Amino acid sequence: MSLILFSRLQTRWSGVFRGICSLRNLSAAEQLLYFSDSKGEKSYVATAEEGVSVVGVTSYFTKDTKNFTVFLVGKGYGSHDSTKLISTRILQDYGDWVVFDSIIEASAVQANPFVLRYLHDFRFAFKDGGFVYFLFSRTLGVQDTKNFTFVSRMCEDDQGYYSYTELQLNCSSTNKYNKAQAAYVATPGEVLARNMTESGRYGSVSASDKVLFVTFTSDEDPSTSALCMYPLVSINERLVRIIKACYSDEGNIDEKSAVYSPYSSKSEELCKNKNPNNMAINNRCGAEYLPSPLASKAEFALTAEPLLAREGHMTAVAVAVENGHAVAFLGTANGEVLKVHLSGHAEVYGQAQGDVTGEKVNKNLLFDPRLQHLYVTTEKKITKVPVQACHLKTDCESCVSMKDPYCGWCVLEGK
Repeated sequence: MSLILFSRLQTRWSGVFRGICSLRNLSAAEQLLYFSDSKGEKSYVATAEEGVSVVGVTSYFTKDTKNFTVFLVGKGYGSHDSTKLISTRILQDYGDWVVFDSIIEASAVQANPFVLRYLHDFRFAFKDGGFVYFLFSRTLGVQDTKNFTFVSRMCEDDQGYYSYTELQLNCSSTNKYNKAQAAYVATPGEVLARNMTESGRYGSVSASDKVLFVTFTSDEDPSTSALCMYPLVSINERLVRIIKACYSDEGNIDEKSAVYSPYSSKSEELCKNKNPNNMAINNRCGAEYLPSPLASKAEFALTAEPLLAREGHMTAVAVAVENGHAVAFLGTANGEVLKVHLSGHAEVYGQAQGDVTGEKVNKNLLFDPRLQHLYVTTEKKITKVPVQACHLKTDCESCVSMKDPYCGWCVLEGK
């Protein structure tokens, strides 16, 4: 069973019912708002297979001058499921549409041959600045089984997916950590932003900029994993360069081939025009006359060095800022939740309270509205744990020795 949370509603789907979704009240999860198992295949949103990962994010869809709330879903290949990698699902009945109906049908990225060719493994979805993003790993084709990680972006109300573009993300200069496991978008806070800027590897980063934090595993060294981070502004700038290369520079950046179309059988015939240089800016959401969905070639991937690399698998990540300091909570394959101070380097300073059951922490870690507790999910359990345990320390020395950004000692109050 999988779970997606968004404002006022909770979407839950179950493999027992072939990936059929239900809607529940987020404030009272026992309140079922919608469920139907009689609508046939049109209502199969997720998958019946445990190994297939599904992600989703709410967006909007405009029709007949009305805006409808929709659910954008990314789903890998399941042998008994819909073959659509990306689908747009309406969340109400309208005309001939029923709840969870797929309402966009004419996209190259949904085409059947490419689902089996690339074996997508979706890990995260989010939206920002009018765009929807999907994070996933995939192969480069039938003959190449190595995984590569991509972030894709498209406009929220892009009803033809014309703006869909993929950017390869590398974690390490050699891309040793090649397969994304989990991700989180957060601001870096003053300390981490300053260190990112001073390193010279991320451009200028402010405390309020948004950063994509991603945990990776390695096909090359399966016993290890790493945490890398990518400012959203860097992702967007690189995506614009890729799109501009296709529209205006015959697919080239600095006279090198930079772009291909993974979802077209005529990939090499695309990006042959030299349109005005402002084409990518003026048509940021694409248009019918523009090419099939694009992807960056490996040479133009966005690369980051690991902020943290360690033995074992980091399977989940969430990031919060306390007193200007960024703190990452990293779930592991053996059930731990590590607390990591992110600054010039990453320092593991403790573990979140709670029973360590040995079960893998699922990829979604969620904060409560006040950012005081973390919801940790495993296959069969959801646990609410505090982000700090400062109150357990009874003197200044033991409090400060934890090196926890959440903790400080007040001499006047003696606590």
